[in-house]
Amino acid sequence: MSRIKTQKTQVYAVIAGAVVRFACYKGFSFGQDTFGKIDASCLDEDTKDYERGMRDPGEGSISIDLDDENVSHIKLLQVAESGEKIEWYIGSSHASTPPTYEAVTGIDLPEDRIWWSFKGYINPTAPDDIAADALVSYAFTIVRTSGVITTLRTVTP
Repeated sequence: MSRIKTQKTQVYAVIAGAVVRFACYKGFSFGQDTFGKIDASCLDEDTKDYERGMRDPGEGSISIDLDDENVSHIKLLQVAESGEKIEWYIGSSHASTPPTYEAVTGIDLPEDRIWWSFKGYINPTAPDDIAADALVSYAFTIVRTSGVITTLRTVTP
């Protein structure tokens, strides 16, 4: 039975045509989608009947303990301020092979790990509470503008 550890999961995004890896993050959440309910009930029924409506992508988050010498932490702050919608790629701990991106062909996800991908933007935020015996931390809200797509790895028997 295979169990997939979260330790060594890596977070990437395509920003301005380049793959950026967000290093030393503390937590990541995809958020959960909801769907509208379209009432398809007949008046002569005792129970309501619904059709699934439009997807409302969830809000996730990425958390860091700010390191102003970590270029990816500064990039998070900049992307949050810009409001730019970016493509996110989260790679499982099976391997550490990064994705590659070319403007003509798009993203190339290595087949040696599971990938979860979506589009979304980050809301700007202030640091979390400043307290004794703590680090300056941020919890950025990621507003997804798409569902999460799972790309399974290639497993050889």
